[in-house]
Amino acid sequence: MEETTEHLFQGIAASPGIGYGAVYIHDSRRSPIRRYAISDDQVEGELARFEEAVGKTRLQLQETSRMVAARIDKAHSAIFDAQQVLLDDPLVVGACRDEIRSRKFNAESILDDVVERVRAVFKEISSPHFSLKTNDLVDVASRIRENLCPESSRGILDLNRDVVLVAHDLRPSDTARLDTKRVLAIVTEAGGPTSHSAILAKALKIPAVVGTEGVLKRLNENDSVIVDGYTGKVTLSPSVEEIERLRKRQNHLKRQSESLKMLRDLPCETRDGYSVDLAMNMEFPSEVGGVRETGAQGIGLFRSEFFYIGRGYIPPEEEQFQVYREVAEQVAPQPVICRTLDLGGDKFLSSSGVDNWEINPFLGLRAIRLCLANLDMFRSQLRAILRASAYGNIQIMFPFITDISEVRRSRALLNEIRAELDEKGIAYDRHLQVGTMIETPAAALTAPMLAKEVDFFSIGTNDLIQYTTAVDRVNESVAYLYNPLHPAVIQLIRFTIDSAHKAGIWVGVCGEMAADPAMAVLLLGMGVDELSMSAVVVPEVKRVIRSLTLDDVRKLRQQVLANLETDKAAEILAEFRARYLRIGEENESDES
Repeated sequence: MEETTEHLFQGIAASPGIGYGAVYIHDSRRSPIRRYAISDDQVEGELARFEEAVGKTRLQLQETSRMVAARIDKAHSAIFDAQQVLLDDPLVVGACRDEIRSRKFNAESILDDVVERVRAVFKEISSPHFSLKTNDLVDVASRIRENLCPESSRGILDLNRDVVLVAHDLRPSDTARLDTKRVLAIVTEAGGPTSHSAILAKALKIPAVVGTEGVLKRLNENDSVIVDGYTGKVTLSPSVEEIERLRKRQNHLKRQSESLKMLRDLPCETRDGYSVDLAMNMEFPSEVGGVRETGAQGIGLFRSEFFYIGRGYIPPEEEQFQVYREVAEQVAPQPVICRTLDLGGDKFLSSSGVDNWEINPFLGLRAIRLCLANLDMFRSQLRAILRASAYGNIQIMFPFITDISEVRRSRALLNEIRAELDEKGIAYDRHLQVGTMIETPAAALTAPMLAKEVDFFSIGTNDLIQYTTAVDRVNESVAYLYNPLHPAVIQLIRFTIDSAHKAGIWVGVCGEMAADPAMAVLLLGMGVDELSMSAVVVPEVKRVIRSLTLDDVRKLRQQVLANLETDKAAEILAEFRARYLRIGEENESDES
């Protein structure tokens, strides 16, 4: 991102929150290293020095993994488990050993050469997976390098004052150890919202803006800055008026948060009693507290990819079972809908036999296709979920269904596992509901057939829009074509809802449409039974729905559906968004 004005920088919002304070510059970029040749009789000593550095790095990563598991959760600690796997990678560490012997140069210079060569290869592959793997590689290599030649560096782990931490980039291991009482916010020039450092900053609740190009050239030590983790804006030397606006905004957010907390235990229903279930999407087990904090009616989407992403191995069944059990127990008696593995597309498994890079992964071996092609992996996950169902209200749903045979094969495997558990006397919920996601036009158009095979539908609007409109939703060049109000998208959603209800099953929505209060009201008007979204949005969507009557809901639906072929539909929703805040304020007193 570029500097936008003399004192305003635009980056990428990576972790929500607002921080204001003095800049502390951490120069995370490495200094040049010495490069020198070694003699034949020095080779073994150089190899021993390299092995010692690798060993120290392994111990450091193990310690960091344990620390993160205790401080955040085990899912986030898997980042560092995956980095340990790189220490055994023949492409990197193995190549370093070979080249120290063959080229006869010092270990740190060989390490730099190998890493740069691998980075160049990965750079040619346009894939989020290889971007993350490159970042992990650089992180691990920097640790080995420091252990080979310890450098004097300014400590960011022993701060004695409150700071806004500014760096070119931060290693995940450094981010994980930050003092959250001292670090008010983070600004980096590099990185993206899905980088490991960004994920850890979010877990630690430190406001963060990444991808702020050139910011180090303009910021100096002790400059005052405002960091807005909601918008990605970084303001240098804010004026008195800007600081006052910041304080007012912080107070507003605090009042809004307190106001929304008052809705926590109230039902999600219109003013005249028309109700809908409001659930929460969850990516990591550490987020489970959001159910009680927000008053969500369970977990409508528990993503299971965290078990697999960033690892060099398939997680054991027992580990999966323990996580599912703990979540189910904490949420009971509310439901937890566990989506089976949805790797592929933009989510990948590191260093394993099921992580095959594809030219078009969004149309390739992903989600249910991947699971049915790797039955041992699929069986392990289904067994873990079934066993955990004895401890709470767990449900299962299958992602990326395009053919009824995929549902039937998945259910047949599930029944085989049930029989095995029966034979061994292992308890599970015999009434566990099984559903399928509707994410493709193929699934939506065969909804009447699919509805006979499952207990519920969950519409994944993100993929449904993408595949219906043939638009890659992460491609900025065609982002303007990604339209949730496209007539084809709306018709497929309507058909899916009608098909589900005719078959006597319920239907929910767990995509981003549900997280937009205006869209949520439109979906409610179209007849959905459940809406599932990120925890932070739950209170606001509930407030909006509670501020309306059923007639208001139906009126919005009718207006939008009558104008789908024009831009008027978007205008109608924009007007609704501008109006619903006032509606909420007018009825705020009623909520208390």
